[in-house]
Amino acid sequence: MRLADRMRRLAALTAALALGAMLAGCSGDDGAVGPAGSAGPAGPAGTAGVNCWDLNQNGAPDAATEDINKDGRVDVQDCRTPSGAYDAAALHAGYFTEHAYAGTQDCLTCHGKMGDEFMTTVHWQQFGISANVQGREAERHGKRDYINNFCIAVPSNEARCSECHAGYNWSDKNFDFGNPKNIDCLICHDQTGTYKKSQTAAGTPDPAVDLKAVARSVGQNDGVPSRRACILCHANAGGGDNIKHGDLSTDLIATTRAYDVHMGTDGANMKCTSCHGVKKDSAGKLVSHGIGGMPFHGVDEGALKDCGDCHGSRASVHAGTSVERVVRDHPRLACQVCHVPAIARKLATKTEWYWAEAGQNIDPIPVDPATGKQTYDKKKGRFVWQKNVRPTLLFHNGKWNKTMINVNDRYTALPAVMAAPAATFSDPDAMIYPFKKMVGNQAADRNNKTLLVPHLFGTKAGPNPYWSKFDWNLALQEGAAYAGQTYTGQYEFVNTVMYLSVNHEVAPKAQALGLNNNCAHCHAGQVDWAALGWSADPILGGTRPR
Repeated sequence: MRLADRMRRLAALTAALALGAMLAGCSGDDGAVGPAGSAGPAGPAGTAGVNCWDLNQNGAPDAATEDINKDGRVDVQDCRTPSGAYDAAALHAGYFTEHAYAGTQDCLTCHGKMGDEFMTTVHWQQFGISANVQGREAERHGKRDYINNFCIAVPSNEARCSECHAGYNWSDKNFDFGNPKNIDCLICHDQTGTYKKSQTAAGTPDPAVDLKAVARSVGQNDGVPSRRACILCHANAGGGDNIKHGDLSTDLIATTRAYDVHMGTDGANMKCTSCHGVKKDSAGKLVSHGIGGMPFHGVDEGALKDCGDCHGSRASVHAGTSVERVVRDHPRLACQVCHVPAIARKLATKTEWYWAEAGQNIDPIPVDPATGKQTYDKKKGRFVWQKNVRPTLLFHNGKWNKTMINVNDRYTALPAVMAAPAATFSDPDAMIYPFKKMVGNQAADRNNKTLLVPHLFGTKAGPNPYWSKFDWNLALQEGAAYAGQTYTGQYEFVNTVMYLSVNHEVAPKAQALGLNNNCAHCHAGQVDWAALGWSADPILGGTRPR
């Protein structure tokens, strides 16, 4: 029986397989679609959506932050206010009260297009069309390839330099400048006065900062960057307060008109953006995040005001005053020459920096008695600090000579010029402007005369940053390789000079040079006449070539 059963089952299975094979081989048109079935039962009710007025999405009306049209009710009318009527401060405060600040992605949820636009600016790129660099007007350059005589250069040292970049995690040459999530919106838009970055963590926020509180604040004051936001970065360029520019210190965050008539809290109390503005359309709507005032590259960005935009012409503003004749007889003097008689009047600035002396174990560290500043740092060498620095006068037409990595980084004369105005007195469009003069020495290749990029900080460029190993040869090997320079293995220290424009620390008019027709303010040994093309003071018979 069992054998017979198995035989019958096998026969049935064989027949089924044969029938399946026959049907699979058949072909023909599909039949007509059958009638629709009856509708199924209704599903459960969905969760109620968020009301358009419920900015913090808590399901309840909050009059303080959600009564946008101020009619005493929170309802759909608050969603229908005219364009531009929304209270940005309330929107940000309400949202970030109920939600944590998770990072830039929170900003991009609403401001994505602005993020894309910001990534085109020099503040983000640190690079741009170098329209004001002599002979390089159509090329792209910037802080990423400039060499200076302060902290030298960015390549191989990004994680330290990016403390003052409007982004996060720029730690090496692989940083993605095309990713909007790397933007640091808070560094500019913080209104609490508490935001700051870690000094050595590639531009990420200091862990002590309450990011949620900062995010709640960004809509205040129309979101315009505060004076502190701008000065915190620009004053600390070069490694510390007022080190580099001389006319930009943290004192200007809340100074008096005695030190700056524009930013003094008892004076005009102007923000940086009062002069260094962004481009807006006729309705006052933001067109670009580009800031006016870039001296070398990206000079077409933003809207920069000069003295005449507020004060009128030189002749009219000085008519009938004790300096009318001075202004009339000196048509090539820029306003800043007389109205910024000195810089670093409150906080000292570095005027000399000698890298050749770095690496020594000096104890105790010497201190300048006049400024109270330390004049030596093992990592950086010896410095000279000064207060009340009289600027150097030079002719300037807006164009600069700049030293750039792998472009013109081989010097032909000493001191090697890191940055200087390109004009001379023979340029009819040039006027005399004040500049801070910075001198020092830094490493160069002994054989090919290349001003070298040293690896100073971090290990992305190699294991031998100078600030930890104190070996110049190894630091120069790694820095040059990272930057694409040729280093022959032999180095020396050469003298350098750099000039920086002076536009801040405008003094009260009673301190202006030339007041009461006082020629001795300039013609009593204070001016470097050779730098202006004269053999000596012209009042004393100085001449210049025709």
